[in-house]
Amino acid sequence: MISLNLDKIEENQSPILDRKLIMETFGVSKSTLHRWLHNYGLKFYKVNRRVFVKREDFDEWFEGYRKSYHTSPK
Repeated sequence: MISLNLDKIEENQSPILDRKLIMETFGVSKSTLHRWLHNYGLKFYKVNRRVFVKREDFDEWFEGYRKSYHTSPK
């Protein structure tokens, strides 16, 4: 289950998120984040070896992911 740590979200209002911030904020592992980026269509940008996500892209993607997760049969 994804845990939402609102304290960490409010601390950092940068328009750019890095992998570490996403993993800490949502309590997901590196492999889960990798799956989101490569299999579930989360748009990302690479600078050298670093991976970044625009906050607005993440928010839009996460809303769609959350809706599809809740409506898919279990």
